[in-house]
Formats: sequence, C-alpha cells, structure tokens
Amino acid sequence: MRPSDLETFLAVAKAGSFRGAAQDRGVTGSALSQSVRALEEALEVRLFNRTTRSVALTEAGELLYERLAPAFDDIWTAVDEVRSLGRRPQGRVRINAPAPAVEWLIAPHVPAFLDAYPGISLEVIADAGHVDIVAEGYDAGVRMGLEMARDMIAVPLGPEQDYPVMAAPDYIERAGRPERPEDLSRHNCIRHRFPGGTIFGWSLSKGEEEITLAPEGTLTVNDSRHAVHAAVHGVGVVSVAAPYAAGELAAGRLLRLLPDWSTARPAWHLYYPGRRQVPPALRAFLQFFRAAARQPPSQSPGGEGM
Repeated sequence: MRPSDLETFLAVAKAGSFRGAAQDRGVTGSALSQSVRALEEALEVRLFNRTTRSVALTEAGELLYERLAPAFDDIWTAVDEVRSLGRRPQGRVRINAPAPAVEWLIAPHVPAFLDAYPGISLEVIADAGHVDIVAEGYDAGVRMGLEMARDMIAVPLGPEQDYPVMAAPDYIERAGRPERPEDLSRHNCIRHRFPGGTIFGWSLSKGEEEITLAPEGTLTVNDSRHAVHAAVHGVGVVSVAAPYAAGELAAGRLLRLLPDWSTARPAWHLYYPGRRQVPPALRAFLQFFRAAARQPPSQSPGGEGM
C-alpha cells in the first residue's frame, strides 16, 4: 500500500469522479482507476460503487475518507509550515462572511493585507446564509456572536454592534413617537429577511429588562440600504446596523427612537476549524485582521447585506 494511492483515493472522493480527479491532478483517469483498484485489493474491500457516469463512496470508503482527510490536511499543513520558515506565508485563504462584516471589517484592510503578504491569494465571499464552511471549502467564516461556535475556534472582531431603531421626522409626526418597545407593534416596521427565510428580530434592553420583537409591516427587504431609503421617505420604522444609517442620522433625515433602550447586538466573530495545526496563510490572516478590527474602518459600507 502506497501513500500515493491514499492521496489518489482522497482526490477521487473529493471530486466525485475519476475524470474530475484526473483533471485536478494532471494525470489520466485510467492511472487513477488503477491506483484505486490497487488500494482496494490491498485493503480487501470495495471503496467506491462505480457506474458509467459517477462514483460514490461505499460504507468502507466513507469511513476511510473521514479518517484520512483530516490526517492528510495535517500533513500538508505541517509541510506548509516548514516551507514558510524564513519566508512569508504563501497559499490561498477562503473566507465566508455576511456583507456588513466584509464591508466594515475585511474590505477596508484587504489592500494592506495583500501588500504585506504578496504570496497569499485571498478569496472573500459575502454570504449571510448558514454555511458549513468545512464542507464548502472555506478556511474561516464570520458570523454574529457565537452562531458557528460548534467545533470551531471563535475570535471576536471588533466591539458589539449597534442596531438603532429609527424613523423619519415626518413619519413620527404622522404616527407618533413610541415610548416603549411594545409601542412598536402599532407602527409600520420595515422588516429584513435573511437568505434562509427568517425575519430579523429587533432586540432592546434596559437594565435587566430584555425585549425581542418580531416586527410587522408592509415592506420587507433583504438589503439594509433599501430599508434605510424607505425609512427616510417616511415608509415606517427601521432597525439596521448603525453604519448604514450614520449619514441619515447626522443629517437629521432619520431620528433615533427609544434612546433609553440599548440596541446592542453581539460582536462579529471569526470562526475556523479547531484543528491542531493552522495553515500559515490562515494564521497570517487571523493575526492581521484581529489587529485591523481594532482600527476604525476607512470606508463606508458599499455592498449588499444587512
């Protein structure tokens, strides 16, 4: 049994076909098929169920894959770490994060990061959905609070977030000013729907009193800029991350409601698998952006998100 046969097995399992694995490795499909067949003969068990169009792991193949994949990841991470000694980290880093986290915590610092680490290729995907970052091939993800803490190492990025409740002056004059969070049930609230279909709940606290509301209203959006635009034009009450409405608040086009109530939400956290070894490129990203998150962002939001 050769280690190369085990690597071939992993390549076919990840690609889901001999043809795809052959293209990735730059060899012929027949060569991969022979290597897998030799491994099956050595183990005396079938690893793949083959058809003319695809291959699928058998129960034995799934067991072998589950044990081998992390082991080989550790091997290659160790190799990368040794190679990186005496020189700057190299490799690719893939990050999955909601648009606001990309806009305020990552995008403003990307030029400096790439300038500091020219050997690293960075891929940042803006996505607010629930993503299995390991299954989807990401090195790390960013989510609010501890949403992805299971089997992950969580690193806070920046402080808690403020989600003020706001409305335009003409709307307040027309509909009245709420005195308590419960009063919002009588107002036309502009709602935000997440990619998974859930509606963003509004949370307010005062001392030990905490209230979470399910807003109701005639307008639902999936982009905070659209919500702010509608609120400025008197459609209703809105609650979005403060940076999206900073200019409108400063200009008086939106007024903050319920100022005695805190609208703080959990800080953004950077998550990555709790492996024994962290690849050098990912370690460089973690260290750089933890330090960068302590700095004020150099640009205002510009992409989609909440």
